[in-house]
Amino acid sequence: MIGQQVEHPQYGPGQVVAVYRNGAELMVRFGNGLRFRRPRHEFEQNGRSLAEPSPIFGTIYQPPPPMSTNQMEARQLIESLRVGIAPAQHVAELTVNLRQEQTSLIKALNEAHQQGGAVRAVVGEYGYGKSHMVELAAQEALSRDFLVATVSLDLLELPPHRGFAIYREAMHHLRYPDTDERGLGPLLEKTADLQRTIPHLRDLSPAEIDPVVIGLTAYANTASSRQRKAWLNWLMGGRRVKAMNKGLPRGLKFPTIYKIGHNARQMAFLFSGLSALARLGGYSGLCLLIDEAESFSLLRPYQRPKASLFFQAMIYTALRERQQAIQPDQFPQHRWRDYPLGYDQNQSLFFLFTVTRSDNRIPLRDWLQEEEIFYLEPEVPPQEVGQFLQRILSYHTQAYAYELTERQTQVRRGAAELLAQGMRNGRFSMRSTVRMAVELFDLLYLHHHYDVATLLDELRDQVR
Repeated sequence: MIGQQVEHPQYGPGQVVAVYRNGAELMVRFGNGLRFRRPRHEFEQNGRSLAEPSPIFGTIYQPPPPMSTNQMEARQLIESLRVGIAPAQHVAELTVNLRQEQTSLIKALNEAHQQGGAVRAVVGEYGYGKSHMVELAAQEALSRDFLVATVSLDLLELPPHRGFAIYREAMHHLRYPDTDERGLGPLLEKTADLQRTIPHLRDLSPAEIDPVVIGLTAYANTASSRQRKAWLNWLMGGRRVKAMNKGLPRGLKFPTIYKIGHNARQMAFLFSGLSALARLGGYSGLCLLIDEAESFSLLRPYQRPKASLFFQAMIYTALRERQQAIQPDQFPQHRWRDYPLGYDQNQSLFFLFTVTRSDNRIPLRDWLQEEEIFYLEPEVPPQEVGQFLQRILSYHTQAYAYELTERQTQVRRGAAELLAQGMRNGRFSMRSTVRMAVELFDLLYLHHHYDVATLLDELRDQVR
């Protein structure tokens, strides 16, 4: 779009010199030398209006009926449910009472694609479905052609105050909607075009020395598989090696990716740049999903400020002027190099993270609006539980090849109200409810003479 000729009904013909808000606004230099930033729909090109609607993603994905293709797959699913975990390929159909959250997720994905970014936070107790929500968001994003990076934090191996380690983990687990390959390699292969993608990315970048631009340029400029692998590993958070020196464009200083120091700005900038690169590669954008962010509450007091800077930098980069709680000048620059907080042009960044309720958790309400925070509550209608039990029963009968009888139907009906009551009373979490559902049908399958009334009475005693 930059460099193209357009015409305005009031100011006349001009040339596009900059693009803002993912193309919703254009900066145009007109024939009289003046520049104006105007909405895209006011311009015409070759007699046609530029008011092209941005793609709107559809409503909630409706999965197929919950029946696996064969008995082995059904048995594998049941084994996963025994520990309270829904497999990724079945996460949508095994979701309970999250319609409102799914609607908000789709709205956020629309915002990320149309306005440059969106943020959601998920709050809940242990076992109430935060990890399930992360995988649900991943599946919704992949079905809409987003790249997805899912990171699970750990206080010892991957604490929330180490932004570089989070970036490296995300790049190594990057998922694609059109291939089973993981990592940054498929995106670089698709966008390493010296004539088209790289010049466009260079024009979009607000940084004088951009690691994404330079790394992609070096990757495209060399035919050596060894050098290409070295640049790929470096862009994914690996070490710099001597083989990279030959591929570095002349006259450019090597753009270090900082592991220590005040690197929150650079980490947010890298995620933003990769989301812009994803769009140039034909994808909808980039989703960063962080699970187990409750590790924040376990950090030492001197570690929490750095973790806060990383999360706030990601929130600001995604939302920018659409939020007022976080100011850009509160993020210090690295001692060796300055970085802007993201691309601002052509980025499409969705950021979601989970938090467990605790006394020292992340101050979400200071950073986000209420509609950007999900609170997973134990209030689940019995009807929802009953539908969930029916789906599990369908898989259970297929996994063990038996005919459905009135005994299973009676237990499904009676257990729905009891399990819902157990969650309301705090006796069961969502994870334990899933395990309990499988155990009920196991008992009926293994013990053909087990009295249904006795089984429901035993379950009733547990929920009181």
